[in-house]
Amino acid sequence: MEHTAVKDYVKIPKQEYNLLKEVYRTVKRQEFLVRLDEAERSLSAGKTKRRSVDDFIEAV
Repeated sequence: MEHTAVKDYVKIPKQEYNLLKEVYRTVKRQEFLVRLDEAERSLSAGKTKRRSVDDFIEAV
């Protein structure tokens, strides 16, 4: 696996950094909520899978 190292840094003012951090968290939260909504729709439509406990544990 290849790793890239960057030696140049960008200075971001603290206020902008905090704003970017909050935007990132908000986007991640929205993504999670969309996935929950999709899961609820799939469950109500009866789109479920049956797996044995052993298969589930192996998949994790």
